[in-house]
Amino acid sequence: MPSSSRHPAVAALLDRAHTLGADPRNTNYAGGNASAKGSATDPVTGQPAELMWVKGSGGDLGTLTEDGLAVLRLDRLRALTATYPGVEREDEMVGAFDYCLHGKGGAAPSIDTAMHGLLDAAHVDHLHPDSGIALACAADGEKLTGECFGDTVVWVPWRRPGFQLGLDIAAVKDANPQAVGVVLGGHGITAWGDTSEECERNSLWMIRTAEEFLARRGTPEPFGPLLGDGYRPLPEAERRERAAALAPVLRGLASTDLRQV
Repeated sequence: MPSSSRHPAVAALLDRAHTLGADPRNTNYAGGNASAKGSATDPVTGQPAELMWVKGSGGDLGTLTEDGLAVLRLDRLRALTATYPGVEREDEMVGAFDYCLHGKGGAAPSIDTAMHGLLDAAHVDHLHPDSGIALACAADGEKLTGECFGDTVVWVPWRRPGFQLGLDIAAVKDANPQAVGVVLGGHGITAWGDTSEECERNSLWMIRTAEEFLARRGTPEPFGPLLGDGYRPLPEAERRERAAALAPVLRGLASTDLRQV
């Protein structure tokens, strides 16, 4: 679509996505997503419709195009809260997003669609920066998040990505009007704003603030010095014995939410 006919919210979203995605400190390649909400005329009724444009499944923020956006009707997406069957049937919700698409709908909606659509914010970023993940995956991540950001950023405990996580974040935002974002336990960060510029500013502030906090609090060798020449591989029989003992533990961890192996 020519830029002259592009919705202003889409133009602002793509500019923000390219800025954030161009720097690997902000998110990994093909990781994270961003969204914008706005009003457009429904070609069937001629009435205004509230829409959300969000990066679809797959793709990269740094090279995102309009074709890579899913376009959904907010009234239909939010109506799913009345029929959501609960976390036991979470996988069904991604398919339900197809019934919320506007027109041809664009790209396929991702599992993070609810995170963007249920938040009462015009612009939302969900990113996987190294600094944010360091806090999110720390054993005392909730405590460190408070020390790093105060009450401007709120901790959200681990929840498998999906509709319930979107409900969780929306509830946290409503209960903390001073907050500009959240750290998602074991996952990453989400930030928001009333404008695209504010959202980008909040995302970058969270990332850089976490970087500075980690630089102040970190140590050069947090796990001790590197192993020296005195260390050699274990004998093969012992390696096999330890691998056999470890494999069931890894299998259990991989299947925490859903049987995988």
